[in-house]
Amino acid sequence: MPVVAFLTALLIAGVGLTGAAILRNRVPVSAPPGKRIRITTYLTTNVAETREDHPFPELRTRSFDRDPDALIAQVEAAMDMLGWTIIRHADSMTLHAEVRTPWLGFGDDLSAEVIGSGKGQSKLHVRSASRVGRADLGANAGHILRLYEAVERLSGVARESG
Repeated sequence: MPVVAFLTALLIAGVGLTGAAILRNRVPVSAPPGKRIRITTYLTTNVAETREDHPFPELRTRSFDRDPDALIAQVEAAMDMLGWTIIRHADSMTLHAEVRTPWLGFGDDLSAEVIGSGKGQSKLHVRSASRVGRADLGANAGHILRLYEAVERLSGVARESG
């Protein structure tokens, strides 16, 4: 019987720590398309990527009232402000950075690409992937959201596309 009690306590602790990690990543667990889909995603994937038709509204590609050169400069400043290590400029409109997770310090890879969409408009496409593990507990989505928030603080409010 003590083994069952120990295993039960271990399970409860694991669920609690997992929930705490998801909350720490500041992802909107209750937002559409719903808790079940979101938690399943956070427990089974280790990549988050923006796209025009993403089922998670906060991960839809965002448009900015900035030309591409101004936006990429703001993205770089935002990464610096967040304390991320810019690994390299893949080209003039793409940045790659290393982002450390808050609790265990795992390194995640994030790329941000600015795409000009005409008339002083630009879109920001972001992809974040864990180097280790099969589940990120929402860490990569959280990285993207923090980058968007930092860029928006530097540039004003963005419009969501999609």
